[in-house]
Amino acid sequence: MNKQPSKEGPDKGGSWEESVSRFLEQTPDYFLRHPELLAALVVPHPESGRAVSLVERQVRVLRDRNEVMARELRELLQIARDNDQLGERVQRFALAMIDAGSVDDVLDTAHDMLRQDFSLEGVAVRVAGNPRPAHARAEFVEPGDAVLDRLLIRLGERNGQPVCGPAQDAEALEKLFGAQAPEIHSLAVIALTRRGLRGALALGSHDPQRFRPEMGTLYLARLGDLLMAGIARHLVTASG
Repeated sequence: MNKQPSKEGPDKGGSWEESVSRFLEQTPDYFLRHPELLAALVVPHPESGRAVSLVERQVRVLRDRNEVMARELRELLQIARDNDQLGERVQRFALAMIDAGSVDDVLDTAHDMLRQDFSLEGVAVRVAGNPRPAHARAEFVEPGDAVLDRLLIRLGERNGQPVCGPAQDAEALEKLFGAQAPEIHSLAVIALTRRGLRGALALGSHDPQRFRPEMGTLYLARLGDLLMAGIARHLVTASG
């Protein structure tokens, strides 16, 4: 049963517009009982300014809403497809880390796959701590390494969560990416921590919008975990 709105003027402190709006909300069958009013009502067209019937205006509003919903649905479907593809790439990366036969193989495979499968222009790894390989390559640095410390400070500001944003530290970028550094415009830094080792994975892109501060970092964190698991597995085996 519909509520019967007051037939008096607007409520005290209100307005006629508010009263009419409230009346129509409380009496949804009003125009069913007075179809002649529905046909007689006209409203300005939002673009041309000419008067159109209320029905025509409602049709346009519904059409606009439908277009917005269709666009949002397409965007959601595209996001779902992108996530599926990203998930498949992360799975291939995980299998490659499992299949790697040595620390060198882990690092070489990670560099190649992150550049090719994930379309990245810059990939750099810095790890410090023990155990260390007998013949440490450039990725293994001494504790207190200036570049690694800068990366760890940034990670500490996010409680160890991956950090994304513009690539601004020119000195660190040059040491991480060498000749590629001037072309790196956005950066992701991912923590690498496991079994006495502490480090960072830095991913650089030419695209300034590739790594944004507000983007999700779940898959980035997984890449870091997988890489560090591969590194630590071979170091522990070699030292044990």
